[in-house]
Amino acid sequence: MKSSHLLLLSFVFLSFTLSAPEGSVPDIEKDLVAYYSFNQCDARDESGNESHGRMYGGVSCWCGVQGEGLLLDGQTDYIEFGGRVNAAFGTTDFTISFYFKSSGHSVFEQSLFSKRELPDSVRMMDLRLNRERKLLITEVYEHTWKYYSGLSPEAATDTWVHYALVRKGTWAYTYINGILQNTSRKCSGVDISNEALLSFSNSPLIQIGKARRFKGILDELRVYERALTGEEIYNLYLKNPVEEANDDCLT
Repeated sequence: MKSSHLLLLSFVFLSFTLSAPEGSVPDIEKDLVAYYSFNQCDARDESGNESHGRMYGGVSCWCGVQGEGLLLDGQTDYIEFGGRVNAAFGTTDFTISFYFKSSGHSVFEQSLFSKRELPDSVRMMDLRLNRERKLLITEVYEHTWKYYSGLSPEAATDTWVHYALVRKGTWAYTYINGILQNTSRKCSGVDISNEALLSFSNSPLIQIGKARRFKGILDELRVYERALTGEEIYNLYLKNPVEEANDDCLT
């Protein structure tokens, strides 16, 4: 089953490549504002823009989708990212892409990435995993009446998942494992500017008991100051397809 799926992915990728005009292959590093491989067991930004992350609790290393990933315990572990990466989440186009593997079996939603000041803040981005509904809650809000609706894609809960959120002008898109899942549009842009730091496993909703910290592995985080195309998202996913990930660090 895995081999047939990989064969299909390779065929689609080859079709993209052959149909693209010469010299038009996308530059996947263009406007990359922050990149974290986590291969050094820390949250250093390898893009050169110095948006280094700070780890709290007892964040440790475990095998990732490629090399090492960061293992969080679902109790006290979280990460905050400082620097230029935070300016990407405002009124302009952006893309956030990452891999995760959840191992927490809670009825509560688990906090993934958020940039949100308070539990009742309206200008914010908040991504959470609902294992019960197998849903990746995707909230991108300016006001309670101005936000991207219907963006939350279905997601597997016990295996590696690649997720990408893209905002392009008045449109927003979510992708799972390189494939477009949901699309949303507003008549005017959605301003999510705020003073909070981008964080992982640290949504303010944890403070009021509406979410829990993430238990599992985070890997290969990328943030762009532009909207990647569907083809670029797919090509990015093909660099580390989940079918090839090691599900057992001991083997």
